[in-house]
Amino acid sequence: MVLMKSRVRELKEANTALSKRERAKKSRIQAGGPLIMQDISNILAKRDIYVLVGKEKRLEGNRTRGNVVGSRHCGNYGKTGHNSCTC
Repeated sequence: MVLMKSRVRELKEANTALSKRERAKKSRIQAGGPLIMQDISNILAKRDIYVLVGKEKRLEGNRTRGNVVGSRHCGNYGKTGHNSCTC
């Protein structure tokens, strides 16, 4: 019985600490003030720009590498017509 009472007390303390943290999070969010439609549209526009820039960078990276496939050649001698497995 004593163990159960101490366990209940520990859980109550943990719940109290957790609820304090939750209230602190909510008050930090509310301190920033409400968002207006202009702010929301600005945030979404910035996000879209970052997505587009990221796609362009990935596409540019593929073009600059020069992924030109040449003829296959032997890894041992460098001659075309066969590879090192069939050499």
